[in-house]
Amino acid sequence: MSAADLSLRQVEAFRALMQWRTVTRAAQSLGISQPAVSRLLADFEAKMELALFERRQGRLLPTVEAHALHDEVERAFFGFARVAQAAAQIRAQRRGVVRVAASADLCADFLPGVASAFANEHEGVELELLTGDAAQIAERVAAQRCDLGFVAQAVAHPGVRLECLGEWPLRCIMPRGHRLARKRVIHAEDCAGERFISFAAASELRMGIDRLFAESGVTRELGVEAALAQSIVAMVEAGTGVALVDALTAQHASARVSVKRFAPALPAALHVVRGAQRTATALGDAFVRHAVAALARVR
Repeated sequence: MSAADLSLRQVEAFRALMQWRTVTRAAQSLGISQPAVSRLLADFEAKMELALFERRQGRLLPTVEAHALHDEVERAFFGFARVAQAAAQIRAQRRGVVRVAASADLCADFLPGVASAFANEHEGVELELLTGDAAQIAERVAAQRCDLGFVAQAVAHPGVRLECLGEWPLRCIMPRGHRLARKRVIHAEDCAGERFISFAAASELRMGIDRLFAESGVTRELGVEAALAQSIVAMVEAGTGVALVDALTAQHASARVSVKRFAPALPAALHVVRGAQRTATALGDAFVRHAVAALARVR
């Protein structure tokens, strides 16, 4: 006998009889007639090729074999219940896995708060934050190793699509007590002769900042650079110099350094990366909604 020879209704009839002990009550629990239950039980017994019941005075009494088989049936039905429970949790967005890739800076400052808000709303959902550069993030999303990515610079990849979540002008940061900290807005010429902490030379943000100062005719004292905005903030806090950083980094650094508006404005964007051929998931959309809500609070 194969599993295909069985019907779920036969197993349900057997389980109901074992639970309620009489054909009458088993039929009532299943919402069918007593003869229908009797037929199902007879078919089930024949398919099992076991003597499952002793018939005494019109009653069906389970045999030792029936009790042993019932234990296995209960385990199977528990598995069915878990499937139904899992489906309910998925519908309620309380089960699943969301993998998000972003730069190390975003994973250090911005995304932990987003992840916390998401986790509080979606208890039971696993969340993974992975780091990488823009090209790596796009590749992971395209290969479906990640559900979402967040990048500051637009990246071209045939397997992904980008959605810009907004643009914010760069902020100027300096040590507390610095001479520029008294100014409301820092202009490019205010940085003339200042020791300036830069992003890595190959980065898009570094090239944009250097071009701005060149067009403004301002010479800075260069020679200190870092790949991560977190490192730049730490060096500014230590008194190494001044810097321009994105608004997200500046907001999280405001308790450690002085943060000022900068002119002329140089915007930096944040994009969410999704798979080009992949349908958006409810959980992925929920994570993006929390990110957008957090961005709305950027000063």
